[in-house]
Amino acid sequence: MIRKAKHHDLDALDRLSERVVRDMHDNNIHQWTRTYPRKEHFAKDIAQDALYVYEISGCIVGAMAFYEEADPPYKTVTWMRNHSMVIHRILVDPQYQRHGYAADFIDFACAYAKDNYYESVKIDTHPANYRMRHFLKKHQFVELEYIKVMHRIAFERIIKQTMNRIVVLGNSGTGKTTLARILGAKLNVPHLPLDTVYWQKNWTSLPKPEFSKIVRGFMHKFDRYVIDGNYTNTDTFMDRLNHADTIILLDYAITEAIKGITEREAKYRHRYRSDMATGCYENIDQEFLEYVYRFNPKMRRMKAIVNQFQGQKLVLTFKTRKCLMRWLDTI
Repeated sequence: MIRKAKHHDLDALDRLSERVVRDMHDNNIHQWTRTYPRKEHFAKDIAQDALYVYEISGCIVGAMAFYEEADPPYKTVTWMRNHSMVIHRILVDPQYQRHGYAADFIDFACAYAKDNYYESVKIDTHPANYRMRHFLKKHQFVELEYIKVMHRIAFERIIKQTMNRIVVLGNSGTGKTTLARILGAKLNVPHLPLDTVYWQKNWTSLPKPEFSKIVRGFMHKFDRYVIDGNYTNTDTFMDRLNHADTIILLDYAITEAIKGITEREAKYRHRYRSDMATGCYENIDQEFLEYVYRFNPKMRRMKAIVNQFQGQKLVLTFKTRKCLMRWLDTI
């Protein structure tokens, strides 16, 4: 469980820090030193009621300091939000890493921030700590500026989310429509799957001018909505991105996409889904598989375009279904 740290935890926390710092140095990560963080720093955190520990069967396997933002160096950063909480130190025993405990700390911090009406959670890390940088991006923190005085990189995850116009993008088989349905139900907004617009009876395609007219009509009709589908080769692609306030990119591995396709085909084999036109039977052919296998270049171009909206809109990129489900649980 995650609980507030107590003074009787200090010796265990000091030993934990020694193990974590030794492991970081063994991996050529010199973010912390043999003298920081140590018992005196944890004691100050406890005195300010800001330190949490992860306890398993009476053993402390992790710790996290969590403060309201007040650090002067943070004033030099152009943040996305102002009213924020800050994670100052997050440690997990090397023997317990890669078991999801650090992610549990992040979930705990974000839930606390949400319950207490903070707009975001902030954190910084050493530029050479690529493992932590990857972890933070995986959990929807946006990499912002270099903090020169600290030799750290600033990260921020928005908590107070205004999601009125949502666009869901990604490879086939990643579950774009399923996600859009869930969001539509959670947020009580209309949902438009672009496949149902483009594909007519027996897999005949709608002419692009008609497709664009329907999509634009939907966006103008509703103030709040969720749209799923790429269709980057239509003139509505940039319209959808510009009009959206939230862009979700499902950037799963090709193997995950293929798995999703085969599971969908098995479920609807020789039948058509209720959201598709008559005669659009769910079958896998070689041409479709080749499209999915060769999607990476399209994904790179799509990510480059989407990343231009960072800071202007809520841009969320998910690498795994597990990370997506963690985020969905916070809505």
